[in-house]
Amino acid sequence: MFSIMDYLHKWAKLAPNAPFLYEDDTCWSFKDFYEDSLKLGTLLKTKGIMKGDYVLVHVEQKSQHLLAYMALLNMGAICVHLYPEREHNYITFAAKHCNAKAIISTTFKERLEGCVVINRLDYHEYKPLHVKSNDRSEVAYVMFTSGTTSTPKAVQTTQDNILFVTQILIRVAKMQEQNEKEVIFMPLGSTGGLGHFHACLMLGNSIRLLPGFYAQMNSDSFERLLDVIEHENITGVLLTPGIIMKLLKEHKTRFAVVGQRLRYILANVTPMRRAVIEELLALFPKLRFCTYYGSTEASRCIVNVCRENVGYEHLTGNAVEGVAIKIDNANAQGEGEILIQGPNVMRGYLGRGDEGFREGWFESGDVGKVHENGLIQVLGRIKDTISIDGLKIFPTELENLVLSHAGIKDVGVCSLVDEMSYHQIGLVVVPHAPSDKEQLTEEIYHLLKAKYKVDETPLYRYKIPKKIYFEEKIPRTDLGKVKRDDLAKLLDTNAKPYFITLDE
Repeated sequence: MFSIMDYLHKWAKLAPNAPFLYEDDTCWSFKDFYEDSLKLGTLLKTKGIMKGDYVLVHVEQKSQHLLAYMALLNMGAICVHLYPEREHNYITFAAKHCNAKAIISTTFKERLEGCVVINRLDYHEYKPLHVKSNDRSEVAYVMFTSGTTSTPKAVQTTQDNILFVTQILIRVAKMQEQNEKEVIFMPLGSTGGLGHFHACLMLGNSIRLLPGFYAQMNSDSFERLLDVIEHENITGVLLTPGIIMKLLKEHKTRFAVVGQRLRYILANVTPMRRAVIEELLALFPKLRFCTYYGSTEASRCIVNVCRENVGYEHLTGNAVEGVAIKIDNANAQGEGEILIQGPNVMRGYLGRGDEGFREGWFESGDVGKVHENGLIQVLGRIKDTISIDGLKIFPTELENLVLSHAGIKDVGVCSLVDEMSYHQIGLVVVPHAPSDKEQLTEEIYHLLKAKYKVDETPLYRYKIPKKIYFEEKIPRTDLGKVKRDDLAKLLDTNAKPYFITLDE
């Protein structure tokens, strides 16, 4: 069976001159990329890096990140993927946690005991380092969890994990061999961007890297993305729900034209509102649009091919073939923790034994339920759940509802503790433009009131916040998830709710 490096070797032999990777004005053929990764491996070997060593990769250029990753794979060393935006104290923490042998970084220049820091990748004059195919059961890379509520954990992912979930991507999107070109701008320190690199590599397809997009996320970035799709024959792209909403709200006219060139779009990270999915499908009648759920520890385990589930596009979907999902300790509403078992589940957390597992099942930390039609819905994180006198509120449920208001640009929900030590809902909104806050607050209130049928029954009255806060920005992780602890601290510091006691 092929290893990841075997696929690169395969296409370097079968289609040596076919374009594989574009970044800025540089293009690598499969042969070029293969040989450069082997030469880089020789350079890394001269730095003392050997099989089984942990090496942090923290570089600004995505192409250099990918070359370093493949060089390390070829050597049997373990790549620790980091975002280029990571600050120095985080890099130091990661290096010590993994007992790293080296750090490849364009900006980190500190010296750590027992760890080589490589700031320049001058490998072109070296001879290629050829190594026999690696064991697919070995750890291929490490990624750290986001660490929004605790210290980040180092997730160990094997080649078998990677190859399994990559096949899921290929099947779900119906990617065609040697016939696709993807644009990748997602961070390579996440399973999203890296996963689509693997898919293109396995199929012999082309990749257009778009560095800097995710760090900036401004209007120019979106125009550049649309330029690339329009002029470079892009057939597929991975987006986030937030990016899709921004394209539909702020760039819809051009997106409607340019997007016709796409055969598939996939979305990950957070749930999407049904209205947004319906708008996207209506805009592109031939588009294959799929959402998928997973985590760094167990990626792409539930998928929804949205056009095949009319009326249920907003649900998370079905468990993929080969992966088992169960809802543990479900309450009367069928809501419980999602447990996962399958070839997509990580080897484990580095240095933490079997933490995160219960009798062979991975504990996702997410709350979900199974609907009567068999589709699974992820409701939110257990740690995020707000409990008011035993009644549960899932922040993402409220966020999606409030985001349906045309005047709201962004929204975040967190748990607050009032002066009586009772838990309350902290609802924070970012308006699209300066607005009448009193009127907007009333509109949000009536939106929630209608959703929860407050005039008909008081059953769900507890889900309506008592206070609404207006801020300029919601604190989020690199992948767009709300940092709820940071949001709560922000409100505790700037405790200025505009409207109090929405519902007596």
